[in-house]
Amino acid sequence: MAYRITVKSRLPAAMQGQLEALLFFNECQHRIRQEIEATIERYGLPELVEADGYLTLRVAGVPEVQTLYAVHEEDGRARPVGVVVYVRDSFERITVLHVGVAADYAHGGAYANEHVLRRLMQQIREVARRTAGIRHVELAYRQSRQLRVATA
Repeated sequence: MAYRITVKSRLPAAMQGQLEALLFFNECQHRIRQEIEATIERYGLPELVEADGYLTLRVAGVPEVQTLYAVHEEDGRARPVGVVVYVRDSFERITVLHVGVAADYAHGGAYANEHVLRRLMQQIREVARRTAGIRHVELAYRQSRQLRVATA
């Protein structure tokens, strides 16, 4: 059967276990463990909260974080396969604080050709383009690397 990948800003609370596995118990974390630890130390630990039947992610040291999810939908079923947590932390910058991609969608996985992380980052760039004043997007895991965003 055909499947599709959609990007959403909310997940139903019923997906809590799947989202926890993706964000907190991701088997790909070992690839960037030091960067994850440094980001948690700098910004705080992400926390899942249920509100009105939906999941919300909070980061202890950062008010007003936002989240995007990549969701695999097939045969009436859905599962989160990617997540990015981001914040506008200055007038000119959006910083992506945390990223999670399911192993089967990561490099070398069966669905790697879906480029889930790239799709999510493209959505962040679109948010940046539509937001007045934003000049770049930064990935906290790679503090030295900034992604420039066209403002026109």
